Amino acid sequence: MPNPTSNDIRHDKLLTNISISYANQRYVADQVFPVVPVSDQSGLIPTYDQSHWFRDAAVLRAPGTKSRRGGFSVGTSTYYAPRYSFGFELPDEVRATAGSNGMNLDRDATNFVTEKGYLRREVAFAADFFTTSVWGAADKTGNVDFTYWNDYATGTPLINLTDYADIVDSAIGREPNTLLLGKQAWLALKWHPDLIDSIKYTQRGVMSTDIFGSMIDIPRVLVGRALRVSSAEGVAESSATYVRIFGKAALLMWVPDGPSLMAPAAGYTFVWNRVANALQYIKRMRDEESEVDIIECNSYFDQKQTASMAGLFMTAVIP
Repeated sequence: MPNPTSNDIRHDKLLTNISISYANQRYVADQVFPVVPVSDQSGLIPTYDQSHWFRDAAVLRAPGTKSRRGGFSVGTSTYYAPRYSFGFELPDEVRATAGSNGMNLDRDATNFVTEKGYLRREVAFAADFFTTSVWGAADKTGNVDFTYWNDYATGTPLINLTDYADIVDSAIGREPNTLLLGKQAWLALKWHPDLIDSIKYTQRGVMSTDIFGSMIDIPRVLVGRALRVSSAEGVAESSATYVRIFGKAALLMWVPDGPSLMAPAAGYTFVWNRVANALQYIKRMRDEESEVDIIECNSYFDQKQTASMAGLFMTAVIP
């Protein structure tokens, strides 16, 4: 667990107007599934059987007779929001030495552990939901079900997405309102000649996610840009391997804008507000015997798929 020591920072005067650090600028996991604050760490989610709501059951009724009767069935699924934590130990000597050189390690440590919370939810979402064999509609595969989107001669991403949106609509009765793209998939779409040609007389000729969403009638288009390191801790910095969390794939979904009753949401993020009514919170502790402060990020969450038919996954949209 590498932490700065007083020797690392005490010799030369440090600049106070710049420093070199690294963090993902944008995360999308918390934007995909609506966040649901819950007062209990675990609980039941009512799930209505779908077919009853789409059955044409009203019939002619003669005078003096009773109406045809029927009903619907309700089941349950469960959520459980475990705790995820990451802490940074800050010895008094290191803080004192850093302070004399213009560094604010308390701030830096808080930012560091905060990033770990965001990154955990991003990686968890991609592993659990941005993958094959998860969503109820059959997965679609590039070069099998459709032409690669970066094949600008014969690829037809607008038609593909329109067709796949109709598959979701035919399953749940709602058009998808969210499209999540890996950055590499988005770059292939952004410069597709069919898209550029469609906007060249009305826009600047530069495709944005808002413009693209309006073209395919999907109001929310998100691009997963975050990176994670796949190398084990201890590997030399020059040998560290970085991978994109969201790769060459795309996910169509219908999700409500927020927690909603009687809606076929693709999923929710359940957050237990045991300590703070927030997706994550920072805790500061003191180990007086070691003369160390621990700055810790905590999050209780469960990213839960609640309607598998409300999503369709496209893998390998580019080679």
